[in-house]
Amino acid sequence: MAAQDGGAIVIDDKRIVRGDTRRAAILAAATREFGRKGFEKARIADIAREAGVTDAGVLHHFPRKRDLFIAVVELREDVYRGLHGRGFASVRELFDGLIGAVRLAAEDPDLVRFRRMLTGAASIEGHPIEGRHRENLERALDLFVPVVRRGVESGELAADTDPEQIVLELLALNEGIRDQWVTLPERVDYVGVFTAAVDGLYRRAAAS
Repeated sequence: MAAQDGGAIVIDDKRIVRGDTRRAAILAAATREFGRKGFEKARIADIAREAGVTDAGVLHHFPRKRDLFIAVVELREDVYRGLHGRGFASVRELFDGLIGAVRLAAEDPDLVRFRRMLTGAASIEGHPIEGRHRENLERALDLFVPVVRRGVESGELAADTDPEQIVLELLALNEGIRDQWVTLPERVDYVGVFTAAVDGLYRRAAAS
């Protein structure tokens, strides 16, 4: 309910909470549908039914299917976005930061599956996220390579370490192990295998 407060309109907090809860349910349902079927085959009607709302309820929050899809993309990238604003004091801190982000991502398996779908979708001409995977890779290289370079200069890593090679391997480990987990979740421990692989990469590059 809206009420007057000194001339300003105040919206009932319960309505805001209900709206936020409904939006979260829609995003969760959309994550599952898009992750299983991709952008083209997922239907608003199926997402609405799984979220427990009407088609109009979905469209109230997300006027187009494209808007809903991009919202899920942004939700997925929030998991890793925290890494982008951090100033890492060492390469070890960078590696641990990515391990922490993977651990957080693994708490929502549907988002992990959605992310694997994105890898192929980003290369499809005309797709809503065409080129986004390239942009994300370039951003990661721009942010992480200088951290590794400083690690080489400080003596944390061996002098012959190629900073860009290390970052590419680090990112490839995440992508590859994530895909293995999606393919065989009952046998692959995403967080455990990734942590062990990152630790191995660090030991190989560290100065003796």
